[in-house]
Amino acid sequence: MDKEELHNIVEEQQTNICQIVCYKDNKKIYSDVWNNYKENNAVHIMSATKSIVSLLIGICVDKGLIKSIDDKILDYFPDYKVKRGEKTIYEITIKHLMTMKAPLKCKYDPWVKVCSSGLEIHKE
Repeated sequence: MDKEELHNIVEEQQTNICQIVCYKDNKKIYSDVWNNYKENNAVHIMSATKSIVSLLIGICVDKGLIKSIDDKILDYFPDYKVKRGEKTIYEITIKHLMTMKAPLKCKYDPWVKVCSSGLEIHKE
């Protein structure tokens, strides 16, 4: 399949895709956009990255960089200064983060801050 054919398939059959970028050996080898998006638009992709992060965590476990997904997160961030009153953080594991089940408390909807930035965000 050539680039034009891929572009047309995505445009006609995958209308929820706004951009694809592929890298090989740290070099961009393919990039395309759809639905009036620009290459530098930021898009909130919800949980779509969980699969990629899980794959990368699996590779790290396989290579011995991570012993287990049941490891505590703080084991990997020894310089992190735990804030006063931040008690549940000591028990948070990699698995908690991978499954989005970390027992964190917050005073407001965290997505407002997470999904806001100075970047241009395309909205339909």
